[in-house]
This record gives sequence, C-alpha cells and structure tokens, in this order.
Amino acid sequence: MQETGKGIFAAEEVTAELDAKLRSRLHIRTAEVTGSTNDDLKALAADGAPDGEVLIAGAQTAGKGRLGRSFWSPRHAGLYMSVLLRPSIPACEALAITTAAASAASIAIDELSGRHSGIKWVNDIYIDGRKVCGILTESAVSQSGGLSWAVMGIGVNALDIGFPEDLQGKAGAAGIAPGLIPRLAARILTHFFAYCDKLPEKTYMDEYRKRSVLTGRVIEYERNGELQSGTVEGIDDDARLIVRNENGVIPLLSGEVNIKTKI
Repeated sequence: MQETGKGIFAAEEVTAELDAKLRSRLHIRTAEVTGSTNDDLKALAADGAPDGEVLIAGAQTAGKGRLGRSFWSPRHAGLYMSVLLRPSIPACEALAITTAAASAASIAIDELSGRHSGIKWVNDIYIDGRKVCGILTESAVSQSGGLSWAVMGIGVNALDIGFPEDLQGKAGAAGIAPGLIPRLAARILTHFFAYCDKLPEKTYMDEYRKRSVLTGRVIEYERNGELQSGTVEGIDDDARLIVRNENGVIPLLSGEVNIKTKI
C-alpha cells in the first residue's frame, strides 16, 4: 500500500464531513494506489486491528468483485473504500453487512448525484440499467461461530472516463464530480454505521426492498448448474430473494444462485 499522494484527497476531507461520534470512532487513511483495499484491511484484521479502520484508495490494481470477478478501479474515476468491522453477530448473518452497505450506498449516491439508483440483489447498485457500484464483504469466523472480523469493500463509478470494451454497455457512472468524492465516502459511512449500530433490528431492509430493481420482474437464474426462471415477489428479512415458479414460492440464497437477467 502506497501512502497519500497527489491523486487522492486527504483523509481529513472525509472526516470533516462526519459527525463527532463517527470522527472519534473511525480511523480513516487514504492511499494513492493499492492492489485491493479489501486485501489491505484483511491483513490489518489478521494483525489485530480494531473495528473502524477505513482505507480509501485513489486506484486499485487488483480490485475485487463477487464470485472472483475483478472490479475496474482507475484513477480519478471513483471511490474505492473498505471498512474493517468486528460485529457481534453470528457468522450466518454476515450478509446483513452487505445489504446494509447496499442501502447506505444507494442513498448516498442519490444524495450526491441527484439521480435515482436501485439495488440489484444482492450487492450491486444500478442507475438507468447500468451498474455504478459493487459491494464485497469478506470475513473470518471465530471458534465460537461468530465473526472474528469482516471487511466491507465498496467501489463506486463516479465518473465515466471510458470503460474497457468488456464493460461497455454494462457499467455506468453515477455522475459525481471528483471534488464530491470525499463527501460521498462520508455519506456512505454515515448511513452505513447508522445501520450497523442496529444490525439485529434489520432497519436497513425496508430501504433495501424499496430500492430493489428485481421485484415484480420475471428473471432467469442459474441454480445447481441449471437455468431456471421465475417471478420475483420480494425480499425477506434475511435478504433471501423470494421467487415464484412452477414449483411454488422459493427463497433463494445469495451464495447459491447467479442472476442472469439484465437490468
């Protein structure tokens, strides 16, 4: 990890946008460029770093997405941020972190862009049919079955500086000016930690459901190696996608399906 340079704002620009409670709770650092902010914080977690470590990079050379995919993270085009958490929740409820982050990010993106974003189950934010944000949570399980730590990583495409050929037509940008990216980080952190403080209450799920772009749609999804289809009836409090098909109503878990339908 390389420390702050000319291409990335100072951590103080983010902390200045936070309330006093979050300023005292979080330790924010910025880096000019790194391989992966998630990997950096996972290493810190293994060394015993506390809850509230935050790393924001100006660019990533090995940004990570869900299912082993990469996340394109060029300079001067987005927000690439990871947060280290040590929540008191069972490991089986780790998905709550991702869904809370998705709700927080979608709200913050709307506040700074003046546009309306939606959530594609389970961890992507879309505007006008194109992905503008992805979230990846990685964690370690303690011997007691709880979370030893979790790292929530989030990447937002703030500006369109020209996407690679394989992302054209799929990726989009929120339309947030570079000078507002520190504020975007602060707004995401503010909303996210408001939810995190009440994770067991699942207060984030109302916002998550309201912003779902799949509810009411017929979708195709891959499950157990088989392509299936059904109508999305909603999302339950455990963030399972509720789909109705010829076999009845089925709750789908995020780790067992791959949504094939384009937004």
